[in-house]
Amino acid sequence: MEEPIFNSDLLDDLAREKVVLFLGAGVSASAITETGNRIAGWPDFLESMCKLTQEPLKAQVTALIKQNDLLLACEILQSALADNWEKHLTEEFGQKAQPSALHAAIIGLQQRLVLTTNFDKLLEVSWEADTSSTHYPTVVSSITDAVFKALKDHSRKYIIKIHGTIDDIQTIVFSRSEYIKLAFGNVNYSSFLENLMLNYTFLFIGFSMDDPAIISLMEMYALRYKQARPHYIITGRRVEDNVVDIFKRLRKLNFIKYDDEGYHKNLPPLVRSLAQQASERRREIYATTV
Repeated sequence: MEEPIFNSDLLDDLAREKVVLFLGAGVSASAITETGNRIAGWPDFLESMCKLTQEPLKAQVTALIKQNDLLLACEILQSALADNWEKHLTEEFGQKAQPSALHAAIIGLQQRLVLTTNFDKLLEVSWEADTSSTHYPTVVSSITDAVFKALKDHSRKYIIKIHGTIDDIQTIVFSRSEYIKLAFGNVNYSSFLENLMLNYTFLFIGFSMDDPAIISLMEMYALRYKQARPHYIITGRRVEDNVVDIFKRLRKLNFIKYDDEGYHKNLPPLVRSLAQQASERRREIYATTV
C-alpha cells in the first residue's frame, strides 16, 4: 500500500506533542469485548433500551432515533427506565475488552492530551497494555476549573473524558438535560475547549462530527480566528468535495480520508503510518536543536 501523504503542519504538531487526539465512539467500537461482541454505539444502545419499553413510547423513541434526535430519545428512555438505567449503562459500557489495533496505533501517536466523549474503560486499558509507556496518564472525568492544569502540566499525559466515566455514573452525560448542563451551562467546558483549539491542533478519530456543542465551538473558532491553524478529522465516510470545502471554510476542519471496507481495517495502518512519519519528523527537529 502506498504511504499516505500527511500535511506537514500536522506532522510538525505531532512531533512537538501539540496535537489533541479527540476520540469518538468509533474508537471504542474497534475493540472486541470478552463476550465476543463490540461495545454499542449510541444509536444501537438506545435501540436496545427502546425494546424494553411499551407502546406508544416505543414508537415515539424509535421515531426520534430515526430522526437522529438521540439526546431527546435518551432523555425519554432515561426517565422511563429510571429504576434500572444505571444498571443498563454499566452492563453495556462497563464491559471488559482487549485493546484493538486502533487503540494501540492511537497510543503510538505519543500525544500528551487525549479527549474523548466515550465513558468506557478502553483507553485506560490500552495505555496500561502499552509497553513503551513508563507512567499512567492522569484521567479527568469531569470538566471543572481543575482541568485547566492540563494546559501547562507538560510533564504528564492526560485522558480527559468530557462526557464522564462509567466508574462514576453521576458524571455521565448522555441525555438532553445532562448535555445542556455540560455544554451550555458549564463555562469551564467551552472555555477549556476554546483554549485547546487556539493552542493545539485537534485530530478527530472515530468521531462522527454531529455533536452540536463541538460543531458550535468550531464554527465560532473559525469565525473569530480567521488566521488560526486548521484542525483535522480522519474519516471513512463518503464526503462530497463541496462539503469538504464547506467544512474547511466554516470549521477550519481538513479531512484525512481512508477506505472503510472490512470494518475499518485500513484505519489502524493509516494511524500507524501517521505515527511513524511524526516520529521521523521528531528526530529531524531534535537533530537541528542539539
